[in-house]
Amino acid sequence: MSGNRLNKMEEMVETQDEPVVEAVAPEIEPVVNKEKKENIVVPVPVKGSWREVLDRISYKGIVKNMPYLMFLTVLCILYITNNNRAISLTRSINDKSKELKELRWKYMDIQSRLMYQTSETQMINRSAALGLKPLDRPAFEVKVKIPAAKEN
Repeated sequence: MSGNRLNKMEEMVETQDEPVVEAVAPEIEPVVNKEKKENIVVPVPVKGSWREVLDRISYKGIVKNMPYLMFLTVLCILYITNNNRAISLTRSINDKSKELKELRWKYMDIQSRLMYQTSETQMINRSAALGLKPLDRPAFEVKVKIPAAKEN
């Protein structure tokens, strides 16, 4: 049996020079215009054809997909707004960090000046202008003994 099938298939291949491709034509539906009573033939687009793609892009397709297009528009607006906000936030962070560096340098400068001004040698020079001089002897405590009062 298998030999007969192979022979039949070989005969079919030899007789056919070109493969036969069956094309499906789009169905045509007559549309009746009630005012003029004329039959207008409107071709129904085949799935995946150029006509179907053009119908999606046409006014009818746009109106049909309006909620989706509005959603995409809102998403685009939110994306642009978020991007602009992030850029301005980055700029303000950079400005604040520059200001912080400057204030840190001012703090360190003032702190070093204060340390220099309060050093012992600077204090001696300043007090000499007021007529004060450093102690020659170490400081000492003065203790005063108060005699206890006698009661009569």
